[in-house]
Amino acid sequence: MSKLFKNKLSRCLLLYFLLLVIYTIFSYSLTAPNLVLSNWSPYWRFQTWMWANFFNNRQLLTGTYLILLVSLFMTYFRIIKIWPKTQQGEWQSQRRYPGVKMVWWLPLLIASPLVLSNNALSYDVFNYIFNAKMVVAYQANPHLQTALSFATDDWTRFMHNTHTPAPYFYGWTGLSLLPYFLGGGKFLSTWLIFRLFSFLSLGLLSLSLVKNIKKQNIWLPLLLLNPLLLIEVVSNVHNDLWMMTPALTAILLATRKKTSKNILISFTLLLFSASIKLATLALIPIWLALVLPWKKAWPKLHKFIIGNWPFLTSVLLFLPLLTPRSKQFLPWYLIWSLVWLPLINKKWQAWKISLIILSISSMLRYIPYFWAGNYQENIIFQQRLITWTPFILFWIINFFIASWRARTARLQ
Repeated sequence: MSKLFKNKLSRCLLLYFLLLVIYTIFSYSLTAPNLVLSNWSPYWRFQTWMWANFFNNRQLLTGTYLILLVSLFMTYFRIIKIWPKTQQGEWQSQRRYPGVKMVWWLPLLIASPLVLSNNALSYDVFNYIFNAKMVVAYQANPHLQTALSFATDDWTRFMHNTHTPAPYFYGWTGLSLLPYFLGGGKFLSTWLIFRLFSFLSLGLLSLSLVKNIKKQNIWLPLLLLNPLLLIEVVSNVHNDLWMMTPALTAILLATRKKTSKNILISFTLLLFSASIKLATLALIPIWLALVLPWKKAWPKLHKFIIGNWPFLTSVLLFLPLLTPRSKQFLPWYLIWSLVWLPLINKKWQAWKISLIILSISSMLRYIPYFWAGNYQENIIFQQRLITWTPFILFWIINFFIASWRARTARLQ
């Protein structure tokens, strides 16, 4: 074991793991006051202590979150900097570092403490659970009825958005029945299995990327170890990877040899993705461009799309987040664009950097809520300001740098 942590990378990965352990403990400071996960005495003493010392002390709560978040991103960037690579972006030595076949489990190992965390920053998982309960226990359609129709149910007391039907499509409702059945209808076991279910989605994303990317491994940790991805998917139990992993795999299959089998599997995966959330229907133009024989009709456009489809898919799934329908940009929405990061060409480096910047500012947007303890209009405005200011400033600076370089090149 001591030999394992002699190199800098291993020590940084261990530190990252330990920081996520600390975040897991910290997450219970935001357990809903009317939610009792367990009556087990040691847990209950711990939970009441977290409520007394953090939940009711907004300054300490905010400061602790900020320190943890800064530490996570600093360690994440340190890992990216020292990640073993050659000029081709491959591993330096498979003896000293994880080989290609082992990369898929590394994000799972690092994120494993978060399985036991509380979904401190989102209550969405409670809606997932109750929507499944509506189908099984009440024989009701959660897309037509709301949780308020069953207000006497104890589970509704710690839910948010009880006044709206299920916002996702029927595919997610069907998929969520599996963890609900495995939980046996008991809240704690169902909640834990939903957490494991989300953890599984991270593993499937990692497997899909590792299986399909052979020469760009240096970009994998940039996505798979990103604090936003790990916290929003595993800790906050958002279902976005259940939408994005099939979509990503579908597009990757569409770039392969155009056999009937590949096209059928690819189209099925894309439809399954859209059945979770309809947002991935935006990828249909790219999918058609990759599978249809139209190269001779518009050769230049065909060449551009074939050479830049990862960038185009990332942008296409970013645009819906700017529409009024999305109400406000929420951190986990960024996952839709972020999953394409390892595939995007170097010439779109500015876009890749801007997504990383947005992943930081998106996690910082929770700070006004931590400080105030509410989502009043002024808090929402502050959150938008924190989220978008760094992103917009980056593109303004990038524009002026590009203009200056172009002007200098003309003068030479």
